[in-house]
Amino acid sequence: MNYCIICRDQDKSQIIKEKLIEEISHNYNEESPQIVIAIGGDGTILRASHMYPEAIIFGIHTGHLGFYANYSVDEIDLLINDINNNTYKINQFDLLTANVLDSNGNCIIDNALNEVTIVSPLKVVSLDVYIDDIYFERFRGTGLCISTPNGSTAYNKSLNGCVIDHDLKTIQLTEIAGINSNAYRTLSSPLVLSSKRIIRLESSEALDLYVTVDHIAKQVSFKSIVLKYDNKHLKMGYHNNEDFMRRIHRTFLISKE
Repeated sequence: MNYCIICRDQDKSQIIKEKLIEEISHNYNEESPQIVIAIGGDGTILRASHMYPEAIIFGIHTGHLGFYANYSVDEIDLLINDINNNTYKINQFDLLTANVLDSNGNCIIDNALNEVTIVSPLKVVSLDVYIDDIYFERFRGTGLCISTPNGSTAYNKSLNGCVIDHDLKTIQLTEIAGINSNAYRTLSSPLVLSSKRIIRLESSEALDLYVTVDHIAKQVSFKSIVLKYDNKHLKMGYHNNEDFMRRIHRTFLISKE
């Protein structure tokens, strides 16, 4: 079995990387790894998930946020033992599929672990929102964020979106600086939908917008985007799966004295 390591450019993370390479018995191969170890924070794990979408991702938390990481710095030996002896378990996370159509008829397809956003940073954007091909509203504002339950605690939370239990299969639509007045009206609250729903956003004219898929941003001449769950998954390895409520408390709240 092949493995590789994605690492933060940080002394602590580099030291851990050297220890792992010395003690893991599998072949180190960055071209076709079946296992990828991400050392850092959630950003490192997201980067690893897009670089190696078919691999099993193991996260070691050395960053500011470790929401996805299943191993702490104190559990390095446990991780090594799990990989060497195949004693780990696998958790599968649903990925949100985004199909973007630009004004030239090109289709860009990508998968998001956290969220997809459509953003116009310089001027107000106008987008028609359809849910299951039913017209829902015309949004005007900076943009929209469409998130998975995992991504509900990421950018979506900063937009005052709902935090969703990861055991639920949902898709969430949250406004980014929506405009509401006597002339313009939108729902103005996060909309949590069944994972069976399909969201389509359309512009009546080509717009130069930014589409982000997790940490990856692309500027496109935007015409439309379709967002849905398309049976794509990310595999993450763990020894003990931390309870969702404990993970929320550890990441966002202050422990009781």
